Amino acid sequence: MMKQLGFSMLPGEAGGGGSVHAGHEMPLTAQSVLTLDPDRGRENDQFAPLYVSSMGRYLWSERPFVLTAGQGKISCRGAGEILLAEGFENLRGAYLAACRAHFPCTGTLPDRRFFTQPQYNTWIELGTDQTTENILRYARGILAHGLPAGILMIDGGWQEDYGVFEFHKGKIPDPAALMYELHRMGFGVMIWTSPIVGSAGTHYKQLRDKGYLLLDKDGEIAIRKWWSGYSAVLDLSNPEAAAWYHGELHRLMECYGVDGYKFDAGDVYFYQDSDRSHVPMLAREQTAVFNEVGSHYSLNEFRAAWKFGGQPIVARLHDKYHSWNDFGLNTLIPHTLLQGLLGYAYCCPDMVGGGILDCFNKGQKMDDELFVRWAQANVFMGMMQMSVSPWRVLNEENAARVVKALKLHASLGETFYRLAQNAAQTGEPITRHMAYAFPGQGFESVSTQFMLGDRLLAAPVLEKGAAEKTVWLPEGRWKSWKGETLQGGCKVTLPVTLDDIPRFERLD
Repeated sequence: MMKQLGFSMLPGEAGGGGSVHAGHEMPLTAQSVLTLDPDRGRENDQFAPLYVSSMGRYLWSERPFVLTAGQGKISCRGAGEILLAEGFENLRGAYLAACRAHFPCTGTLPDRRFFTQPQYNTWIELGTDQTTENILRYARGILAHGLPAGILMIDGGWQEDYGVFEFHKGKIPDPAALMYELHRMGFGVMIWTSPIVGSAGTHYKQLRDKGYLLLDKDGEIAIRKWWSGYSAVLDLSNPEAAAWYHGELHRLMECYGVDGYKFDAGDVYFYQDSDRSHVPMLAREQTAVFNEVGSHYSLNEFRAAWKFGGQPIVARLHDKYHSWNDFGLNTLIPHTLLQGLLGYAYCCPDMVGGGILDCFNKGQKMDDELFVRWAQANVFMGMMQMSVSPWRVLNEENAARVVKALKLHASLGETFYRLAQNAAQTGEPITRHMAYAFPGQGFESVSTQFMLGDRLLAAPVLEKGAAEKTVWLPEGRWKSWKGETLQGGCKVTLPVTLDDIPRFERLD
């Protein structure tokens, strides 16, 4: 039987939650008309059965629920009891109360390198052409063009087949030698993995016969469509299947020196509520099972997550378009802010310039200014990930601007790590909404600037051809990136060039 709950929005109330992928449609206000269903249509990114409000209240359920906003009201329905908790004063109070009650922190966090070093992913640069020669060319190019070493992610295409955890002999004949060379150059190495199994692969029959694969409602092997074709899916609710998966991952680490994994897929569209899994559960809950598996590795990354706030996983935003306004740079800040308010403190923006492979086909026009502004927008976020080689696609002057942004980000590594350590204890986001840090000052709808902790305000330029930037400064005194002391409690408009990365330090 479905459970229901409804309430009226309070005057001036604003809030959000549910789906990171809907972050640019937040906040919900009395004027909002929106439906959020974690099992329909918004299958990407991170989710939580949570809604938090600027008026110090929150919604929570242990099961997925559909939230509808309209006519000044919020209505919810779902399979589990839906809790409305009130009396927590503001957005920060509501979030921290929800965190303590429903997704308490573990005290652990991902590998320190995520916060002190940049990340480089081979996907956009190499596609599935993940060969020893290409990977080393990419890594050497990073160092040769003045970028610091960091975490290198070898994306999909390295293995013989989906579900076969061995390097493709034609592409990477000596994986141990490749890992040794990348380590010698100063890189930590992660490789792509997923719970999908090629239905014609060498391990398929073995996994099927052991009962390690998910079954559909009819008891047949569930074959699911995804971007690369049709595949079976590991049933990780089966402890023996999970142990087999861990064994394969540990073998790659022990035999070849792999340091960690990019855990891809695991989205709700791989599952059905009617599936027959070892432990019966809803489709959405299968994502959390996958999250739990990956959380055992300190170098991990997830694009899909469900109700896994407070846990030591890196949550990367879903692939974005190389665009200013079409689900591109315009969504970077609001989506990152919502990640933090759903409990995913260790959040990573999408790759600089965007992560949709088709946007970077040969002959596709690259927007130099967009690429530079994207890198600058990432600077004051807890993590930064590159893929496209700036020296290949940008002119020399703009490539230098990207390198400058990357080095500025790296210089803040200890600040990021201290905030990550704080998040592991308190649950507080690293990248914070203005209304979270400064309640009651009218920042609920501001999504073009953010706080790094409580003292550094970042206001990156997000518009093509912009010659000035308008910033909403909170009350108090602030020092600009140009050294000026400004009085807050108002909007300020300052001139900018393509070299400027507007930010402000709180003085009192």
